[in-house]
Amino acid sequence: MRLVSAVTACVGLIAGGLLVAAPAMSAPSHELEITSLAFSGVDQAPGDGVCRTADGSCTLRAALEESNALNGAPGAVVIAVKPGLSGIIRPVMTRSTANWMQTSAVSTWDDGAFYRITAPVTLDLDNRVSIIPTSESTEAAAFEINGPDVALKNFRDILSSGTSIVMGEQAKRISLAGGSTVTKENYYPERFVVYRQGASDISVSDYELQGFYHEGQQTSGLFLFNATTATPMKNISIARVKVNYTAGGVCNGSDGSGCRTNLTTFSPRDANVVLDGFSFTDSTVRNLNGATAFKFSNNSTTGVRLSNLNISGNQFLNSVGNGTGDEYAFVTLPPGTLSGENRISRNDFVRATSGQTIAISWDGLTRTGTVPSGLSITDNYFDGYESSIRLSRNGLTTVSGNTFGTRSGSQGRPATGEETGDGGSLLVDNGTESNQTVSTWYPTAAASVVAAPSSGAMVAAPRATFPGGTCTAEITVAKPAGSGKSVPSGPVSLDLYWTADRTAEIHLGRVTGVTAAAASVAFSLPVGPQPLAGATVPASAQAVNATTGDVSGFVRVQTHVETTPQLTSSQLSRTVAVTGNCRPTLMLDQAGGQNDPTMSRDLHYTLRSSLPLDPSTVTADDIQLSAAATAETLDTGRLDPRVIAVTPVAGTNGLEFDVVARVDDSASVSATLAAGRVTSTSGLTNTAAAVSADPRVTFVNPLQVTSPRFTLVTGDEKGKSYSMMLRAGAPVPTSPLIFSSKIDAVGVAHGVGLSTSTPIIAPGARSTESIVLQATDGDVTANTEATIAATVASEDENYDGLVVPSVSAFLFATDPTIEIEKRAYADVADASTPATIEQTGGPVLTGARLVDGQAVCFVYTVTNRSADDWITSLHDIVVTDSDLRLGARGVIGSISQLAVGENARVAACGTIVSNGTADGWGR
Repeated sequence: MRLVSAVTACVGLIAGGLLVAAPAMSAPSHELEITSLAFSGVDQAPGDGVCRTADGSCTLRAALEESNALNGAPGAVVIAVKPGLSGIIRPVMTRSTANWMQTSAVSTWDDGAFYRITAPVTLDLDNRVSIIPTSESTEAAAFEINGPDVALKNFRDILSSGTSIVMGEQAKRISLAGGSTVTKENYYPERFVVYRQGASDISVSDYELQGFYHEGQQTSGLFLFNATTATPMKNISIARVKVNYTAGGVCNGSDGSGCRTNLTTFSPRDANVVLDGFSFTDSTVRNLNGATAFKFSNNSTTGVRLSNLNISGNQFLNSVGNGTGDEYAFVTLPPGTLSGENRISRNDFVRATSGQTIAISWDGLTRTGTVPSGLSITDNYFDGYESSIRLSRNGLTTVSGNTFGTRSGSQGRPATGEETGDGGSLLVDNGTESNQTVSTWYPTAAASVVAAPSSGAMVAAPRATFPGGTCTAEITVAKPAGSGKSVPSGPVSLDLYWTADRTAEIHLGRVTGVTAAAASVAFSLPVGPQPLAGATVPASAQAVNATTGDVSGFVRVQTHVETTPQLTSSQLSRTVAVTGNCRPTLMLDQAGGQNDPTMSRDLHYTLRSSLPLDPSTVTADDIQLSAAATAETLDTGRLDPRVIAVTPVAGTNGLEFDVVARVDDSASVSATLAAGRVTSTSGLTNTAAAVSADPRVTFVNPLQVTSPRFTLVTGDEKGKSYSMMLRAGAPVPTSPLIFSSKIDAVGVAHGVGLSTSTPIIAPGARSTESIVLQATDGDVTANTEATIAATVASEDENYDGLVVPSVSAFLFATDPTIEIEKRAYADVADASTPATIEQTGGPVLTGARLVDGQAVCFVYTVTNRSADDWITSLHDIVVTDSDLRLGARGVIGSISQLAVGENARVAACGTIVSNGTADGWGR
């Protein structure tokens, strides 16, 4: 009597694993086409290469009979479905040779098979032909495969009253790829694939399953291993399969949507089942409830003989399972030894809110000390199990890189009980004679965010790149010591983990070759939510808040003694807090060594960050410049402050950047950087603007002109001269400075011209040659201003494009004339004033000879002879002499004001040199 169940099951494929031998396929020599969905209908002449029943059609049975008889090479015989044909084959449930191709038992439960394959063939049903029984009066398989080199493709809803497909003792190199089978009409099907002793190199891939009635723990299962002798089954691969045990539905004679059964079953669960090479990879199993997944054990001392196990890359989500305790773990490995290389890696084991208490359990029974177990449990994610990994009496088993969700059973903070506990709620439980119960290294103080690893710190390498950036933190760890502890000897590797509370949600990285009694370890904290595979609450973990940059949570380690061929793995350590903030704070100041003020064009600033910045986010556009005019500024409208380069400072690991700015004229230049402009390597922007203690550099334009303002008389053949020159202390030009001068419209209208419009300061020189400015003769309103503007170009970037001082010439039609009469006096008794010189000395007439070394004084009579436009007083007249020994280096004196027609006198005395003459007067 079957019990009606109200739960649905579904399976689905995902990628994978074991290397399964495949036949060398030849080109097809016989292509048989199914043209009828009739269950009955045998082939009229098996072996003649033609599929034909008595009515001339080709049934599935007739095609298989013909294929078996042909016994062709792998790939030579292909059976396909006629285009346009689709539907359901309804088996006749009376066991007879007229109805079934195999009437002898094909498994412990199947009394025969509707169809039998014994020779190489490719059978592609194109997901258009299904087999669904209408009765369970006799239990039978839909297919028995009992020959080599068979490729089954696109099987959809292949069902029977027992097993869908039996892989018989002679089944070798068999593949089933593509399709789906779901129990909908009834609960008659109980097993999808049964493997018999001797079957080898069997693969099922890219398939979806749902349903199948659960009659008993050793009689039902999607994948059932059924052995009546100890002949091994070898290289069984299940890859990219999707199984979804959905909620709801019923399981009875008219509705199979709610049926569910074990994922795998072993009959019997003892040494009679010998499985060498079992791979379950890249698949998804959801909502397993009231059924087992991988129960290789029968009890605490017996189980199947298993070797070369590979359970990798799968998601086992929202599992309830069946039973609790060591004997009912999600993966219950067989008691005793495992042979070959066995691994459980990269899986997500996520329990529902209740159910099995242990994810992986193994009692090796006999292996002790440093004997390698042959098993590694690595890089898995566990959540919801009271004890995730429980080991006992298995020698050395590598357990590393595994992470644990917040619902995982563990010891409360500070979690020192996690280090040496045995039994109860533990993430990793090394029981008796497991991994030598080695003690773990442990953190000695809280971890904190750092700008860069400290000198001598070891840097943990993450196993994969974190999405969203990282932030560096550092922790100090110590080697365990004290009585009652198994202290690791030799070099060790340390895995670091982050947890929000007391588990280990995020694997942070690993350091290797640790030998000292204590070590500082730098590690990367991921920024922002990190998804937790398959978790429901919470769905992610966050060590660093992506908005505020605040760091939270705790850090712990796990130790692996670097033994070979397997690591000796400890349990997890206590937890310590990790603190700090991962948003960068910035300072932007005048660079050290920057002259201020300076005539060097490049103005240097230094941007400093508390945390490494991503160089690609630190650009010229991020720096804002402001330029204020100074007393030397020539043109406030042409300052043009700009950043020309932002470069990481070598050796600072993104903590410092050199900012180079320029302006085109004298100015005081300040640099700022606003909030949200740059991003750290952790992916977080600066929340505040850069602070500055000295953000200003003053630039002094090094270009000058010798005479920026002067008068110019139209028609004066001598004109006036000026030069472009460099300020004292200006950088020496390395390339020619080529000036381009332009006279304004006023000057052009009055015939103003230049001796050259392109004067040059040569490399290494300080000024141009004299530039002569003349104006043609003609009337002009007095004091008319003509302006000569100029630009400069050079390959010397210190000067190229600088603002050039302009020259203003004030035009007059007549010459403002000053007459200076110079008279010499010898034997002067009182030289205090021009008057006393004239009164107490004797005039020296023109042409008179004076004695070498004779004292002589000169009186200069200055008369304002101006006329026409210049009928006005002259101011600030300075009288000079070419003889620099007179006066103050040739400056005789000054007259503050002199009206037209008036005169004034100044004087100076000196000594006659050899052959000197006395000029009576001069202008």
